[in-house]
Amino acid sequence: METATRLACLALVLALGACSSGGGEQVSSRPTSFDGEVLRVAIPRADGRTEHFSSLRDEWYSYSWFPFMPNHSGRRWTMGKTDRDGVSIAYALVSWDNDDPTDYLSAGFWMRFDGVGTTRRLDPADAEIVPFIDGSELDARVPPELPVSGTATYAGSAGGVYRYRPPGAEPLAEEFTATMTLQADFAAGTVAGCIGCEGDIALEREHLYAILGWRRGDAAAEHPPAGYEIRFAPAGIGGTGGFAGASVAVTHPDRAIVRSDGSWSGRFSSRPAGDGTPRLAAGHASAAFAEADGGEGSFDSIFTALHPTLLPPPPREEPPPGS
Repeated sequence: METATRLACLALVLALGACSSGGGEQVSSRPTSFDGEVLRVAIPRADGRTEHFSSLRDEWYSYSWFPFMPNHSGRRWTMGKTDRDGVSIAYALVSWDNDDPTDYLSAGFWMRFDGVGTTRRLDPADAEIVPFIDGSELDARVPPELPVSGTATYAGSAGGVYRYRPPGAEPLAEEFTATMTLQADFAAGTVAGCIGCEGDIALEREHLYAILGWRRGDAAAEHPPAGYEIRFAPAGIGGTGGFAGASVAVTHPDRAIVRSDGSWSGRFSSRPAGDGTPRLAAGHASAAFAEADGGEGSFDSIFTALHPTLLPPPPREEPPPGS
């Protein structure tokens, strides 16, 4: 579908700070900056312009959130701009080190709604959507020291937009969340991944739904994202810790998928875990698929996958009453 191809190279620039071509990496500017108080976002648009947002100037509203990193505080911002031709929105989650706020991670979405004259009831199905993910430890200008041997596994969250067009019906757009898993082989210089191989892909109501007042379509109950698995074939890890691949397969146990494709890209952190491997990886992933009955769908997401030492401990099981 068009979403997967529309975001392919632009997402590399945003998520990686680099585009890969012929095995090399071209370093580009980062999409965000944060000084501990003001968040700034710069989004390259399809028309060649760059759209700038500032949490000081463009904030619509802001509130806290609970980050996954230890010793980090978190906040989310919704920033908006209106012009003669439509509405632009930047939504961002930011977490920062309490001892050094300029050490931060950020992730979010830019959305452009052309031809609208209101900020109410904006539908993501009608928007151009570009995800971004960034942080000081994901800066291509400060590459990680990657191990020359060994392997590492990572697990974390992926979230974004799930679109589905039932045969002969109107398309729906839904926000989704899922577990992203990565397997890095540093001896081979590759990394592979999967969305939905651990746990199910589920509908989400915390981010895009909340900021847009987005109502779920009736078709979502008939065509939920649960059951899909999105597998990303091993991709080469570049010299600055970035990776990108275009071999993607979508499967479902109960649906006959006749075609699938997509792309993914990411970067390993320059901060090592205790065993010397990068402590996390983050990036963008997209996939599109067609089914035998004529249905079509796509997933566009950002992801952050953590080294096992950063994963929170599993919840403690409480003993039953009276035991």
